[in-house]
Amino acid sequence: MACNVRAYRHETFLVWRCPVCASLHCKQAVDLDYYYRNYPVKAHRLDFWARAAYANYLHRLSRPGINPSQSVLDYGCGPGLFVQFLRQRGFRDVSGYDAHVPEFSSPAPLQRAYDCIIAQDVIEHVENPREWLGWLVGRMKPGGLMCIGTPNASAIDLSKPEIFALSLHQPYHRHLLSKQTLLAMAEKVGLSPIAHYDRFYYDTLYPTVNYRFLREYVRRAGNDLDAAFEDPKIGLVLSSPMLWFYAVFGYFFPPRSEMMIVFRGRV
Repeated sequence: MACNVRAYRHETFLVWRCPVCASLHCKQAVDLDYYYRNYPVKAHRLDFWARAAYANYLHRLSRPGINPSQSVLDYGCGPGLFVQFLRQRGFRDVSGYDAHVPEFSSPAPLQRAYDCIIAQDVIEHVENPREWLGWLVGRMKPGGLMCIGTPNASAIDLSKPEIFALSLHQPYHRHLLSKQTLLAMAEKVGLSPIAHYDRFYYDTLYPTVNYRFLREYVRRAGNDLDAAFEDPKIGLVLSSPMLWFYAVFGYFFPPRSEMMIVFRGRV
């Protein structure tokens, strides 16, 4: 399938599914540092859409007990928007790390333990998910929480790559795990699931802030991830009854191709 970042749209990659666990893997080994040079997520801003989605994320974290008095690490924080959002919500001890963003590339935050670690859209990018997850557990306090958000390979239809382009996201997504695989990996490193969500944290009841609308909007805008971080194409939305429908009612039609699992570590 083709890369869904505009700068590399001419490049194609082979994805294969494991017949045993249903996880998906990119066959080609690539230099991801090269592809991150023009990564559109770097243009993300803390706008209305981001704030609405992050409020939903924080709600999910609050349910098992995370509060502003506790320490939080956002691993793979990108430009640090969720770090900024949490600080604005009163979190006093929140850190971000992202090896591909100079502002957050210092390893200093990784030298301590946290009450909660967030790894949203990270595990699918790493070369060895099992090894990485075990290493990340070492950054948790005993009994701490870890929130893993990632595509669910079991819900991705490889015969329709244009529909699932955001989830497949080649070549950035090296290993897309099925839910059963992620749960098995987590169990082996001492994590116990306490909450499951079979929808993206972007799913809210606010108009246009839902994953079904986002997916259809990006697909109709050329199916490049870049479209999600550029100025809204109002004319595109106004001319499409389907986009209008999903803008308002998309929350009730989640694709189920994304998952979030909250784990608790050993005491």
